[in-house]
Amino acid sequence: MNARYWNDVLRLLCMMILIDGKVYEEELEAFKDAALSLRDMVDPKLMLTGHMAEDWFELNRDDIAISIQSVFYDGSVAKALKNLDEIENKKSLIFALLKVAMSDGRKHPAEEKLLNSACETWGLDLKLVS
Repeated sequence: MNARYWNDVLRLLCMMILIDGKVYEEELEAFKDAALSLRDMVDPKLMLTGHMAEDWFELNRDDIAISIQSVFYDGSVAKALKNLDEIENKKSLIFALLKVAMSDGRKHPAEEKLLNSACETWGLDLKLVS
């Protein structure tokens, strides 16, 4: 994964948190953990801490929440996924999305839809990665 994709990776992770209309502390912790884990894959020297990831979430939360409203959903998700089309290790990103989705104890239908969209767009079988 290349550092130029970093904003889109965080955007997709943020979408996963916001997509069910609720933000649980467990999801935010999973977001920070996923960001740090994916950071290490992108560039371990990339300056990012859990606090910085949380700040990014808070800074971008409102815009992303608007972007996943039903009228914008399809275009926003398609754009985010297309922007990440060229990343090499999509399975790691799918695993990170899945961890965020499951962090509150259940996978919401909207989270499942986003995961399925990612797998479909990238030609992955969700059954093989979940």
